[in-house]
Amino acid sequence: MTLPSGLSTAAIASVMLQASLDCIIAIDQHNVVVEWNPAAERTFSFTRAEAVGRNLSSLIIPPKYREAHERGMQRYLDTRIPHLVNHRVQVEAQRRNGEIFPCEIAFHPLEVDGHSFFAAYLRDLTEERRINHERSQLAMVAEASTDFIAFSDLNNRLMYINAAGRKLVGYEGAIPAHAQLSDVVHPDDRDVLTQQIWPQVREEGSWAGEMRLIHQGTGAVIDVHRTIFTVYDPVTKVATGYATVTRDIRERKRIEQERLAWQVNLETQVAERTRELNELNAELDAFNYSISHDLRAPIRHMTGFASLLRRSLLAENREKSDQYLSMIEQAASRMALLVEALLRLAQQARQPLRRGTVNLSKLAREVREELAPELVQRQVDWTGGALPVVLGDETLLRQVLLNLMSNAVKYTRMRERALIDVRARREAAEWVIEVRDNGVGFDPQYSGKLFGVFQRLHGEQEFEGIGVGLANVQRIVKRHGGRVWATAVLGEGATFSFTLPV
Repeated sequence: MTLPSGLSTAAIASVMLQASLDCIIAIDQHNVVVEWNPAAERTFSFTRAEAVGRNLSSLIIPPKYREAHERGMQRYLDTRIPHLVNHRVQVEAQRRNGEIFPCEIAFHPLEVDGHSFFAAYLRDLTEERRINHERSQLAMVAEASTDFIAFSDLNNRLMYINAAGRKLVGYEGAIPAHAQLSDVVHPDDRDVLTQQIWPQVREEGSWAGEMRLIHQGTGAVIDVHRTIFTVYDPVTKVATGYATVTRDIRERKRIEQERLAWQVNLETQVAERTRELNELNAELDAFNYSISHDLRAPIRHMTGFASLLRRSLLAENREKSDQYLSMIEQAASRMALLVEALLRLAQQARQPLRRGTVNLSKLAREVREELAPELVQRQVDWTGGALPVVLGDETLLRQVLLNLMSNAVKYTRMRERALIDVRARREAAEWVIEVRDNGVGFDPQYSGKLFGVFQRLHGEQEFEGIGVGLANVQRIVKRHGGRVWATAVLGEGATFSFTLPV
């Protein structure tokens, strides 16, 4: 191929010399500069006019290396045996201001018209060393990080995963050939990665959010927070690949789930306590009514009979006086019973639940044994099946069974043969326990009064009691998270039922 007319190889060489990004310096055999290109001017801050004709050692060689440099050149001239000639070596050079900097240099001998020259090709390594140092520091940081850090090329092929990332996803050794960032993503999240995340990263430069990874050894699902962003060349600003910083958030999610569960439990407790307070307020209203109604009668009796007693004493009627005193004593005893019952009810409300495993069959047997002395002259048939083991306060649940079973004994007193059935059945998430008898029963239209304080459906002359037992039963059962109700047929018997959580 011939050059265009008027264009010589010398002209081309001159243009290349001027355009080179590396320093090109020519010296003669006496170490004197004969050529100095623009890159050398920029690097050393000497103009070509200042450099040409001067000794190279005094221009760019640090003082401590000058003697060795000149000996090396002389050795080549004497022996023509290259040592450092035609080899790239990294040395230190000196700028005009005295700054020492690293560089890469290669000397090539030139023979022109019987004269020896040397061409020195020098590259400033300052920026390269800085970049390499930064990369080294970044690599150390990446390897020491507890987060998953990885890089891929523009085709998403994995180029690097740090130690934490390899451990997290189960890459024990080298990265598998052709492995991609998507390989460790949970299959159910890959469509989102492909269709939404990657387009956003390419268009906007980054994406951050939660996804799931899969451990390549165990198949375990790993919840992570991930940031994916595009990596650009610092000079050209052209995209060169992608990077990801991924954090394992399983522990954070576990703590969050525990917090939510605790919050739900707290809200449940608050709601339960609010319900209990509302019930207590309702009971307090009932107490106010009951106390004003039921305590008023014995007070009236004592007041009235005390007045009659005064008259009979004035009339010296001993028989009447004794009768009035007896009536006052009965009224006082009645009041004492009512007050004692109220105190027991209040004490039971304040008593904290001591939850534990409770065998209701065992409690029922103990209650039957306690009631046995009352049944010596009676015929009572106890029937039923096994009762469940539940979680609750054994002392309070024993009181429930005692109240219900003793009521069954009391209200079957008029029967020649009493039938009392105690059994349980499971319905969904609760046990239903029933105490059924063939006693006198009650009118169903008054069933709402049964569980109120001092509320009775039978007179004291028929059956003893003050109407607190069933109120106590209801309170205990509700504190255990259950319900209580009763059904009956007047003259044929009654069934009292309550529930407890499974």
